[in-house]
Order: sequence, then structure tokens, then C-alpha cells
Amino acid sequence: MTYMMQEDTQPDMPSVGTASSFRIPQPGKRPLVFNGTELAMAMSFTPGIPYWYEINLYHSQDQSYVVAIRLFYEAEFMEDVARAWSFSSIDEALQHFELYDAGRDVQMPNVDLDALAPAELAAMAMSVKAQVDAARQHFEGLVGEFFAEIEDARKTAA
Repeated sequence: MTYMMQEDTQPDMPSVGTASSFRIPQPGKRPLVFNGTELAMAMSFTPGIPYWYEINLYHSQDQSYVVAIRLFYEAEFMEDVARAWSFSSIDEALQHFELYDAGRDVQMPNVDLDALAPAELAAMAMSVKAQVDAARQHFEGLVGEFFAEIEDARKTAA
């Protein structure tokens, strides 16, 4: 589902194309703060899946393009993640969505690996591999929808 969402929880939410200030928190880094407009947004929330992505494309006033990828979890004990990158061209920004590997977002189970038998380790590896494949498929589906919505908007505007 593609729609507009503001960074802050203020009552007046800007619409796509409206200039605004954005602050994207990043774990272990300073927040990315900029003024600009949000060009597009998509979210992958699906009932029954314990996580979802939100992806955003912004055009900053300094003429760079900002990509934000956020990962949210249903479980309260899981920490949501936000990442952002700045690019000099829209092509580079869009390519980043295509090249992003959601498999890196899968967290390893917290277990004592030395206490597991080889067969248990193999089963755990197969489970984690399945989670990586599912995360990649989930994210690729979102990006495909995102690009289709952008293409539809371009055709409508033309």
C-alpha cells in the first residue's frame, strides 16, 4: 500500500510534494535531518507477518535524494530499525531500493551454539535460511509495488 506519512506525529500532516522538515533516527548514528518533500512511500504491513517495512523516497532542498527504509516489529521486545541514505541522483536512489538485501535484517536466534548437536545446528540453519528467503521476498514484493505505483503516477501526470 503506497501513501504519505509524516515523520513527526503532529496533527497537520503534509501531503506528497509539500515541503517539510524530516528527522530520520538511525540506531548508532546521528539522525538524518533535512528539509524537502516526500516523493513516494510504501508500507508492507500484512496481517499474520510479525514485521513490516516502510520505504520512503524524498527530494531534499539541497537537491539530493534520500532513501529511508524502516523495519517495524509487532513484538515489543524487538527493536524497530530505521536506515537512511542520501544520493545525488534519483536513479541512484531508486537503484538502492532494488539492491537492498532484506536478508540482512533477519536476526539470529539467541542460543548457545556450543550446546547444540550438529543436527540441531543444521535444523537451525535451515530455519534461518527460510526466514532470510521470506524477508527477501517480502521486501522485493514491496519494492515492486512501490515502482508500479511510481510508474502509474508518472503516466497519470503525463
